[in-house]
Amino acid sequence: MSKENPLQPFTGAVRFLWSVTTVGFLLSAVLKVYNLISETRLCFTSAVFASRFRAEYLGEGGFRDGTYGHPTEMRFCLINPTAGDRALGVLDRIPSCFAYAVGFFLLLRLLERAAAEGVHTIGTADRVRRFGWFTLVALPTVTMIEAVVRTLLLQHAVTFEVSVLEFTRDWSVPWWAVVTGLGMLSLAKIMRSSADMRLDLEGTV
Repeated sequence: MSKENPLQPFTGAVRFLWSVTTVGFLLSAVLKVYNLISETRLCFTSAVFASRFRAEYLGEGGFRDGTYGHPTEMRFCLINPTAGDRALGVLDRIPSCFAYAVGFFLLLRLLERAAAEGVHTIGTADRVRRFGWFTLVALPTVTMIEAVVRTLLLQHAVTFEVSVLEFTRDWSVPWWAVVTGLGMLSLAKIMRSSADMRLDLEGTV
């Protein structure tokens, strides 16, 4: 009789999410490249200077007296973008999709190997540590790159000067990834100590 996997149904859920994110990344990349090649315009959103614009309601009615609206982000479209603009457009949103797919893959491999080898092993602790570093570094980095890309595109869309450092206004830092990464690194240290103690006990028996 086979031994039941103690990490189920979490492993199954992660496998499903990895499949969805991988397919989503591939489809997004293909559609992104196709649109950049075939379309005569390149559209993107940016939160930089969005507060300087006023929102206008175009339907029936409108704002009450003394009220107005500000958009949280603006959508810009470059007509007949250059090859450089199109290259930058590929780096908008796609890196984060790829990072999520890789992150779920690392987590899936971690769970599968932990179920096969055991939780309190040096290999499992090392894989938890690698997953923690990936979550801590990769996800914030790709979102920062995307914010820089949108800011560079914004420079080509407006006539006023836009500093590349304005990307900080458009950068939504995934704080959950930072907290999760730090937690995984701490857990990896605990698991490594547990694995070392296990080896010491097995050596004395």
